[in-house]
Amino acid sequence: MMGLVSGAETVKAARERRTPYGFRVLPRFCSTDYLVRGVLVLVGVIGCAGVASAGTQAAPAAGQESKDACAPVQAAYQKTTSASNSSKATNTGGLNVAEAYDKITSEPGHKETCKYLRDETVTGEDANVYGDVFASRSGTAHGTVWVSKKNGWVLKREVDVDMVGVGKGHQSIVFEYPRK
Repeated sequence: MMGLVSGAETVKAARERRTPYGFRVLPRFCSTDYLVRGVLVLVGVIGCAGVASAGTQAAPAAGQESKDACAPVQAAYQKTTSASNSSKATNTGGLNVAEAYDKITSEPGHKETCKYLRDETVTGEDANVYGDVFASRSGTAHGTVWVSKKNGWVLKREVDVDMVGVGKGHQSIVFEYPRK
């Protein structure tokens, strides 16, 4: 009888099959096709990760706004609070800018965006200048922050605060650090 093939013959025939590249076809979990596809996916993932990490290591682009741009600003704030420094603050406007700023930046659900603006020299030191904006239900704080290229400290900060129903204010702070 023709057409009747036993299970053993089917398995044997499947083992003897070869791909167009001459590789023997193995059971599905080890088939050459799946291995080739897996390697291609792995190469793609590694390539994408490399491109992504190279993008974060590059110098900031002027006008680029993102959460990633906030990382150097936040790091500078942390470094500045841990360093011994003195500061000179000037306030103008109808409200306490420090209190308003603290309220806006600590309010649950506030959003922060940052943007690299330019390079400048402040008090004889090269700095990256960032725009730093906080927004919350109670108001907004638009800041400009000068971060030292040499040691990552905040050299200067200017902030304009607008509290809903309360008023506006401006603060300028220049930070001074001990010279070594």
